[in-house]
Amino acid sequence: MVFYLIGLGLGDPRDVTVRGLEVIKNCERVYLEAYTSILSGGKEALEKFYGRKVILADREQVEQASDELFVGAKSKDVALLVVGDPSWCHHPH
Repeated sequence: MVFYLIGLGLGDPRDVTVRGLEVIKNCERVYLEAYTSILSGGKEALEKFYGRKVILADREQVEQASDELFVGAKSKDVALLVVGDPSWCHHPH
């Protein structure tokens, strides 16, 4: 299936695009990259707005153990949510 990288805009759960929201609602697993930016309202606000569980992906998981993010992506859709624009270069160091 597909691994999606979805930008959340400036941090409010409602800033996601319509297409991004559709993808989030249909993915088997949804991760939130949670170390380079701060999301107003936190994970709980996302879960409430999207109506589904969101899994926090910390720095180690994203940088060192990223294979875990792809587990199951061969048969199910998986999304990684990023605050801001995912095409913009993030430098967390």
